Amino acid sequence: MLYRITTIGIVAFWLVMMGLLIRLETHPDDTSILDVPVSYVMRIMFKHGQQSILTVSDDTGPIGTAALRPSVTGSDGRSLDFSSTLSLQLPISGHQRLNVNGSVDMNAALRVRGFHVDLAIHRPLCRLSATGDMATNSLAYQLFQGYRPIISGTLPMDSAALGPLLSQSIGLDPNALPVSPGNISPPITTARETELSLHGEQMQVYEVSIREGTSASIDFYVTQLGQIVLAKTNLGYTLSTEDIQ
Repeated sequence: MLYRITTIGIVAFWLVMMGLLIRLETHPDDTSILDVPVSYVMRIMFKHGQQSILTVSDDTGPIGTAALRPSVTGSDGRSLDFSSTLSLQLPISGHQRLNVNGSVDMNAALRVRGFHVDLAIHRPLCRLSATGDMATNSLAYQLFQGYRPIISGTLPMDSAALGPLLSQSIGLDPNALPVSPGNISPPITTARETELSLHGEQMQVYEVSIREGTSASIDFYVTQLGQIVLAKTNLGYTLSTEDIQ
């Protein structure tokens, strides 16, 4: 009797697994079998603390580089440091080299507590330094012309004044943004397992999608060691390592 039950169980398990494999092969985009919690992928990134150095490209080719590094800070903190140097054609100030440096501060549950970012252009030399505090929903900023501070203040982070601030500091047209600063809906983030060609071989990675409404704002791909190897944005920019094919 026990032998029969064991045999039936093995056969049933085999049939279920075969059904799942067939479903994956015939409908790879219509199944949730490969879905994983986003928090799981993020924990992998912060656990290994791998730095991601990526080439930034648009439809004309490479335009700069970007680097991201997650790290654990203390017993209950997480930090995501980022930097980038880009050569851009800005709507108001024309062709510019844009430097971006900053960090995002989170708790152990990966809830953002605050952030700091510096944006600088070089013709003329202008720099915007901003610090956000999620507890007070406020943004403290300081604008420099050359090395001389000319404007400073504090704004609510959902204020429509953020658009003019970006325009005045780095020449970014607020109308060119995909969403207005005062009308941002909460994004939907999902994650799933998939494959990428890396170093000439197929590698298992995690695809994380951040969506605003029905369209993807960004899709990025994370290795099992927590390194980002590819990111695609709805603004036409792609970030990738040299090994992506």
